[in-house]
Amino acid sequence: MACLQSLLHGWTDVRLPMRELLSLALDWGCYVLEPNGGVQGLIYRPFMAWAGSQFGFTCQLVENTPIQESARSVRPGQALIASVSPEIRDPGTHEPRRGGHLVLVHEVQGGTVRFHNPSGYSHNADSASLPMHVFERFHAGRGILVSATR
Repeated sequence: MACLQSLLHGWTDVRLPMRELLSLALDWGCYVLEPNGGVQGLIYRPFMAWAGSQFGFTCQLVENTPIQESARSVRPGQALIASVSPEIRDPGTHEPRRGGHLVLVHEVQGGTVRFHNPSGYSHNADSASLPMHVFERFHAGRGILVSATR
């Protein structure tokens, strides 16, 4: 939801608190509520339908695609919600797992991936950047390409 909230703030006049976004996402089936009150990770297809219907975004599913390929699609007015390991906060991590956390890739230029990491540390949360080959170590090969307009 933090990635969506960032897109809404950057591309629209919509300002919804996180609690309201989560409630709407649950209504659309974007998350599954667990018995303990937690939520399972984002379910991409319902999220894509909701983001299109509710906010006018065009979404494209990215699966089994290395960042070198999916990054070519990130242009002005587009961003990639990329599945990465939460360990991306510490790029020196050796043999990280892949997936389990979402970041918002907003620019790829000259072999560098620039992204917003909602749970990053203060020095790398808003606009982190990594060389593409380092980013790939954390990348799960999946995500959602989001475009501002239909």
